Amino acid sequence: MSTRDSILDAAEEIFVNSGFSGSSMKRIAEKAAVAKSLLYHYFSSKRELWDEVIQRRVSLAKLPDRMIQMVSSIAADGLEAVRNKKNHTTYFEFLSDNPQFVRMLAWLNAEQSQWICPPLEVRAEVIAELQKLQKKGIFRDDIDPRMFVICFMSICEMWFMSKSRISAWFGEDMNEDEMNKKYIDAAGKILLYGIVGKK
Repeated sequence: MSTRDSILDAAEEIFVNSGFSGSSMKRIAEKAAVAKSLLYHYFSSKRELWDEVIQRRVSLAKLPDRMIQMVSSIAADGLEAVRNKKNHTTYFEFLSDNPQFVRMLAWLNAEQSQWICPPLEVRAEVIAELQKLQKKGIFRDDIDPRMFVICFMSICEMWFMSKSRISAWFGEDMNEDEMNKKYIDAAGKILLYGIVGKK
């Protein structure tokens, strides 16, 4: 493992446990067993290190590409295909597979930080694809596409940040995987079909 990766691993562990404000470059250097000066050789600031930890996890999961493919597949296959394949769950699955990332998001919320995920360059591509869908009549054109993304991201993120507190509504007869599946299934149906019944 490279020195840079060792630093990133150490930084992620400390950020997950202490957040951005509660962490220091000194603690990260100690955890990585490197001199503080070497830490600054790789990363000019704690903020840069935080951003790189987040970006590394996002990149390893290929999240930007997966999100763009998800939106593009709607244009190619239509909304019904997305409903059937359930590939609207890309971000939800990423959060489920990356609890460290969720903890860091929770710290960002608590510290009222404005770090953006997904990165801005991904946002532009996703919004452009959504606007194409609006022009085709696949998505409603009376909703700002940015608000659609924000709503869906919030639905996904808040579940993982609040699951232990609010999952009692499910009862005690479901394991964690079943709860996750039922939650995103319901959220997807509400977003893609609405909540109004047949009457």
